[in-house]
Amino acid sequence: MGHGDARSLSRDPRIGRHRTRGSARQPKHGLCSRLRTTRCSASRADREIGMAWFAGRLGETFAILSVLAFAYGGVSIAKAKLYGKGDGGVVLSVVFTTLLSALVWAVAGTPAGSLPGTPDLMIGLAWFAVSGLLATALARILYFMSVRDLGAVRGSAVKRAIPFFAAVFGVLFLGETLNSNKLLGLALIAVSIAVLVAVDLARRGGSEADAVASIGYAWGTASALCYASAYVARKLGLGYVPDGALGTFVGSMAAVAYYAFAVSFNARARTATFAALSLKNNWAVVAALCFSIGQICNFYAIQHTAISTVGAIQSLEVFVSMVIATVVLRTERAPGWTTIAAAVAATVGVLLVVA
Repeated sequence: MGHGDARSLSRDPRIGRHRTRGSARQPKHGLCSRLRTTRCSASRADREIGMAWFAGRLGETFAILSVLAFAYGGVSIAKAKLYGKGDGGVVLSVVFTTLLSALVWAVAGTPAGSLPGTPDLMIGLAWFAVSGLLATALARILYFMSVRDLGAVRGSAVKRAIPFFAAVFGVLFLGETLNSNKLLGLALIAVSIAVLVAVDLARRGGSEADAVASIGYAWGTASALCYASAYVARKLGLGYVPDGALGTFVGSMAAVAYYAFAVSFNARARTATFAALSLKNNWAVVAALCFSIGQICNFYAIQHTAISTVGAIQSLEVFVSMVIATVVLRTERAPGWTTIAAAVAATVGVLLVVA
């Protein structure tokens, strides 16, 4: 190539532009690479922070999952009542709880060789059995009876008494403490329960309806007391054997033994049990499955956080039940503003307890 050609090339504006652009891209590529590295590091740090936060709130997460399962199960009880007679799935739920908890323990539980020694193991299993009799047998029967008489929304509202019993038992038996936020939150929950019950009883005009409602609220209160007592037994058992799936399995087996004993000596219980296990009512099956999942999640929640916190989160069940019953499954009429306000007050109370 001659000198003339070289001069013509150097004067060509396109070549200058290409060279200028090419030389400008080099630092730009380096800057983009550094920006991508910085963004990746930031996103990795955000993920680590999120995982750390989630690990710190594992008990609360399981408690929320338990609320969702119990709420849908409670509405399914009311739905099952519309499609046939029976216990609404209470016996079937015990069977499902036993099978599911055994599966969870086999897959993700503590291996048998890693369990504690004999004294601690036997004490822990004994507490698990007590919790099963209190929650899976007595409390669940009483709650199903409460929902049968009151409906899903009002029946779950009475379960908001659980935080009071759980908080008192936690202080008395487990050495837990209550700060000002928790006390204020429990007070809000108490007011919401009182308002809801008072408004509901005032709205009912007939004496027969009043009697049924009173019995239903009595069943619900007794159920809440049994559930809170079961929380304490679970927490004590987990102190010896820290395995929620094993605890749920042992507790449900104790409940199965309770029903087997009742069937052996009571013909009416035998007939009701066989009818419940016939799987003829699809909504009873749904209720049983939901309560089984809720029971397992509740056990893991108690394993990872205080029982007063778990009890407070459980009080959100009335709000979730309200949405499912009136919007999703449409088993009940939309609640009035008083009921909604009471549910909001309970929600604020739960947030104060958990904070």
